Amino acid sequence: MSAIVQDKDGAYRWVYEFNLLKNPTILLTVLKILLGILAVGVVILLASMLPGLTRGTASGEDFLEALRFGGFFMLFFFVLTCVGYAVYALMQGGKYCVVFTMDEHGIVHKQLPRQYKKAQVVSALNVIAGVMAGNPGQVGLGITSNRDSLTSDFSAVTSVKGSRTLQVIKVNEPLAKNQVYVERDDYDFVFDYIVEHCPQARVKGSSGP
Repeated sequence: MSAIVQDKDGAYRWVYEFNLLKNPTILLTVLKILLGILAVGVVILLASMLPGLTRGTASGEDFLEALRFGGFFMLFFFVLTCVGYAVYALMQGGKYCVVFTMDEHGIVHKQLPRQYKKAQVVSALNVIAGVMAGNPGQVGLGITSNRDSLTSDFSAVTSVKGSRTLQVIKVNEPLAKNQVYVERDDYDFVFDYIVEHCPQARVKGSSGP
């Protein structure tokens, strides 16, 4: 059953309750960025020693020592990042709610404060879409505000990468990386919609089983 609702203006909205402990997507993204930066630093350090090796002012042992230092340095930050992520996940109660709003122009990824529960947000989405009568109230107002949100403009998207297993679609611009989470039942629709509206983007992954 689809969890996506559509409002009278044609915008699609859905809520995803992200499990920080079971889904490693965010942790893997942070590690990829951090270790990539550290790896570049280690390469620069080793490259700076090459002239000394050719002139005889540095030995192979010095080179290996620098390599070991770089390896231990990367391992230290790997462990530190994992521990920090675990602490953050526990502080968040292991999960948080994310609301997505998607139309033909782009998609907005909005993280809600910890106190919001999925049932509350689903109810508010139905109110916003006009399915339920009345005022959306505080939850609805929180969903439609611009705080703690990231917007991807489809016309500026350069790549789209989907992973059905992790239930994530990465929508990348040159200076912004948006991760769109979606339930398996709605994955094909959202993936195809994004790809269709990002004609300039390189696409990795596909809809379907």
